[in-house]
Amino acid sequence: MSYQVIARKWRPQAFGEVTGQEHITQTLRNAIEFDRLHHAYLFAGARGVGKTTTARLLAKALNCHKTEKPNINPCKSTDPDPCPSCVEISESRSIDVLEFDAASNTQVEKIREIILEGIQIAPARDRFKIFIIDEVHQLSGHSFNALLKTVEEPPPGVVFIMATTELHKVPETITSRCQEFIFRTIPQQKIFERLKVIGGAEGIDVSENALRELARSGEGSMRDAQSNFDQVISFSTARIEVADVTRALGMAGRDVLVKSIKAIAEHDARSQIEVVEQLISEGHDLRNFCRDLLSVIRDLMVFKVAGNSDILLEGAMLEPEQVTALAAHFSESDLLRFFNSVAQTESSQKDATQPRYTLELGLVRLVEMRRLTPIDKIIERLAALEKAFGTAPETPLSQAAAAAEKKTLNSEISVPPVESPEVFINTVPEEPFFAEPPPEVVYDETDGEPLPAESRYDLSFLDKLPVRLADISTERLEHHDHERLDNAYEELLYRSGDQRPLENVVGLIAAFGEEKAFSVSAGASNGSNERLSPSKVLDTPTTSTVEPAPDIPVPTLGENPTDDELKAYAEAHPIIKRVAAALHAQVISARKIGNS
Repeated sequence: MSYQVIARKWRPQAFGEVTGQEHITQTLRNAIEFDRLHHAYLFAGARGVGKTTTARLLAKALNCHKTEKPNINPCKSTDPDPCPSCVEISESRSIDVLEFDAASNTQVEKIREIILEGIQIAPARDRFKIFIIDEVHQLSGHSFNALLKTVEEPPPGVVFIMATTELHKVPETITSRCQEFIFRTIPQQKIFERLKVIGGAEGIDVSENALRELARSGEGSMRDAQSNFDQVISFSTARIEVADVTRALGMAGRDVLVKSIKAIAEHDARSQIEVVEQLISEGHDLRNFCRDLLSVIRDLMVFKVAGNSDILLEGAMLEPEQVTALAAHFSESDLLRFFNSVAQTESSQKDATQPRYTLELGLVRLVEMRRLTPIDKIIERLAALEKAFGTAPETPLSQAAAAAEKKTLNSEISVPPVESPEVFINTVPEEPFFAEPPPEVVYDETDGEPLPAESRYDLSFLDKLPVRLADISTERLEHHDHERLDNAYEELLYRSGDQRPLENVVGLIAAFGEEKAFSVSAGASNGSNERLSPSKVLDTPTTSTVEPAPDIPVPTLGENPTDDELKAYAEAHPIIKRVAAALHAQVISARKIGNS
């Protein structure tokens, strides 16, 4: 006899052997025992959880010949003398139990041929004529419509058993005519126990840890776990260990997952790259690794939220001690960000041209996420700063922020428009923007020079701050034009001490090497020459680093020169050019005093 795979060889032969679906098998057994049978059943659930197997068991129970009525304990294939009906149903060749796949017979013509034309024919030998429709959601809309009346009022002795993995695709007109049974995913522990029974009966030398890895690989599906068991048996020639399971199925072992989680906790991006290299070298599926990593992060989150719950952590990939140790490094917010990031990486693996690069950058991104400071920590630090300086608000933070905003709006400074005065050299506004007096100038005791502005204040309090302020480079700063702030900045420059107005403009001109009777208009209505800025050119006028304008021939003035001739004369005069270059100024107007 040819080899029969484990999933088929160990298919349940009785209701009591169906693993993890006791709520359904008990209901069906009671319905058969107390003669409360329905004419249409709809089995829904994930793949490999026993829908088709339960449908065949129900068909066997309804048609078993060992009793005069339906039998809750139908014949098994291993019984000494099973009835012909049970044997034929188990082998899918009974003429009274028609089992077909809706995906292959979706057209309405097939439904008419298989069901509607044969439904009026009485069972050839058994009590009931049973139609098992697998993946019923694949039927077309016309096929469903053709079945409506038949499913609602079938002839006596006809039973419909439909199975689907996508219940939402079955029309409500069909589901309302059936008894629905929702099959659950099978707990990992139950899959482990079933695999242990199979391994013992087959004489396979396998460790319990390897069986647990196989049970986990099924992801709630008994058939998938049994198929994986078959694959691992073919791969291994000796005792089956965890390493054999991971290599045969392309799964990442626990040590790799733990290494990745520890790398996140320790800010070790290099280890994440090494994890990917190990996965590639061992031939693991990268998407499977992402799914396993999601499962580990989920377990850590469950532990943080619910503690060491045996029920919620029954299918955990890691040992309880490992979960406890790893969860201590992260907060719930960290784990939420990790889960979303890994889920995005796993999704992008499907269409990525370079899955390895995608996974590497995704794992490094998890490490970089730990550098982000949670908002609650920032608020705590701000509160500590406020408390340290005695400015902590007595109201809640939101109320204090609203009050501060209102106060700012009410005390908005109104800035008058700055008119362009007629001046020889650029001037500052007549009235200052701020009412505060200018800061006192502090001079160096050694050379008498004014100290820089930052040296005039005691900044030692910065070292006593409870929270260290982050250093911000100039490259990360952005500049935005703001007329009021720019004018205020110019006002502060004016008040800084190095750029005070000069009382004697003629003296400034004389300091540049030649005393002439030239006057400068400061823009005042009376034509006085009271204000000029900025600043230190009186100290070292001849060593200015500012290059003067190119030489222009000085024009000759007549006895009654015009204003334009006076301005041209001033612009070409070497002393005026030197003053203008040093002060970054320009000639606005000039006038002649007396006969000079």
